Amino acid sequence: MRARVVALLVLIVLGCAHARSARALDDLAAQERLGARIGYVETYDGVYQYYGPGWDVTLYFNERIYSRLFLDLHVGAIYLGDILDPELDDFITGYTNVESEMRMFYFSLGLAYGIPLGKSSYTLTTSLGVGVYSVSVAFVADFTSDDISDTYFGGNGSLGLMRRIGTGWALEANCTVHYFDTAAGYGDLLWVFTATEAVDPVLLGVSLGLAVDLR
Repeated sequence: MRARVVALLVLIVLGCAHARSARALDDLAAQERLGARIGYVETYDGVYQYYGPGWDVTLYFNERIYSRLFLDLHVGAIYLGDILDPELDDFITGYTNVESEMRMFYFSLGLAYGIPLGKSSYTLTTSLGVGVYSVSVAFVADFTSDDISDTYFGGNGSLGLMRRIGTGWALEANCTVHYFDTAAGYGDLLWVFTATEAVDPVLLGVSLGLAVDLR
């Protein structure tokens, strides 16, 4: 199932590649760029065992620093959905028939760099950043509901391919790795709600997006 999702995203990107050719993205890029991505998130270890994969939405802003080097600001949300073990959240909360779901929100700041691929309309992009990740679990029981959260420091790195489709617009395919540090103790929400399995988890996102030059 996971391989099919990744393959589908790749096919969509290849289909978009038939758009009218233009010069490489960062040969024409303006001082500022705004973009949005949506895609599939693969999880590992305890996160995958208890929540499976998910989806994410990311908004980002680039400010040119020098040549093809950009300041890279990201705001994103990752949705993992309902817990796969219905007994675990009952045990943790002390209620019966609990329904819970996990969501993550993050803010990241770093650097991005674009590498034009010859004289084509394609640009290879790479970025590295540090950020703050907020993990929340919302649960509903028979007579109560709540939303608890915890904050983590982490980082992310990405590799992408952008294709200019007009003077100020570009399509992109992106792969991003998220990593954040857990305390691995009973005061750590992510560690507890994955039955102590998620220690310093890694998430891998594959997404498609659209970017526009602002000025």
